[in-house]
Amino acid sequence: MQDPTTHQTDVQQVPEPEALEPGQDRSAFQSFFRWWYALTAISETEDVPDLLEREIIRKSRLLSVIVFFLLVIFVLFIPGCLALPNRYVLVADLGMMVICVLALFLNRAHKPMVAGVLLVLSFEAALMMVVLTTQPLDEPSIQQYELFVFGELLAVSLLSARSVFFVALFNSVFICLSLLYQPQTPTLAADLHTQFWPMLLRPVGVQLLVAGVTYLWVSSASNYLSRAYRAEKIATAAQQTAEKQREIAEQDRLRLQTDIERVVHNHATAMNRRLITKIPLQEYEPVLWPLINVFNSLQNRLQHTQQVEQSLKQLNQAISQCAELISSGKYSPLQPLQTKTNLDLLLTALREHFKGAQRQDESSHPPFYR
Repeated sequence: MQDPTTHQTDVQQVPEPEALEPGQDRSAFQSFFRWWYALTAISETEDVPDLLEREIIRKSRLLSVIVFFLLVIFVLFIPGCLALPNRYVLVADLGMMVICVLALFLNRAHKPMVAGVLLVLSFEAALMMVVLTTQPLDEPSIQQYELFVFGELLAVSLLSARSVFFVALFNSVFICLSLLYQPQTPTLAADLHTQFWPMLLRPVGVQLLVAGVTYLWVSSASNYLSRAYRAEKIATAAQQTAEKQREIAEQDRLRLQTDIERVVHNHATAMNRRLITKIPLQEYEPVLWPLINVFNSLQNRLQHTQQVEQSLKQLNQAISQCAELISSGKYSPLQPLQTKTNLDLLLTALREHFKGAQRQDESSHPPFYR
């Protein structure tokens, strides 16, 4: 019996299958179709804002892929055409190959709608030619009626979704006329005589069923793509608006930062040089006006402080001068002295006081008593 631990170790050591091969195949597949799109389809730009242009590019790439597979099928069908008794099948096959190449040129020339119409009409005409040249019409040949659904698939894929009903109606009418008026083998004629409606309803029902299902599928897919394109456009517009708003906000922030630095620099320069300057409001953003008003108010207070300081300095100098005169005995209260400070009020009051006292003294002591 094997040890579970050993078994677990062995399992972990088993090399895993190369998971890169599918990715590599997918990458080669995508690379091939990128080359094929660049050769046969409308080149897709990075920014296609118009919904109609994006739909045209999508139809162009779809037509390119469909024509590629049609060419492969028509080439592979050549040996089968040689084995059929109806030689016109080979003509139709080779003619459709030429039409496919012409459709690729039209698709590359930014005319995918014209190329799509050409493909649908050519396929319908080629299949009608194969059916009409099958003389007489037998029971195995009426199975070709069901091939008309490929014309519907081409129409609903390359043209508008509603065009599939016109193609289905045309195919149904052609099937009815073919069964009624085309030469038939005796066996088919006998079967149609007894089972005409079942044999008619089968191909016609297939046409109508395919038309309805493909219309619902393509119309719903188109609506989904339209909503997705619109949502993408709205998201792109919102992203661009957000980016513009971020750029504007960043510019405003840088401009505001620059203005703040200017205000601070001007205020610091004025403070360092002890200058009284006012910052003009009109040169800055309105959001900075309250801050500038504060700085201007500080400048006003600084100016008032300097004036008070200068007055106090002059007053101190005047007091010192008067003190020196008094100390040296050179000062007389009756002597006029102007200091141009508030001290002049005191000196004037003292002088008037001494003058008044002197007059009283003279009036109380007449000259003859002296």
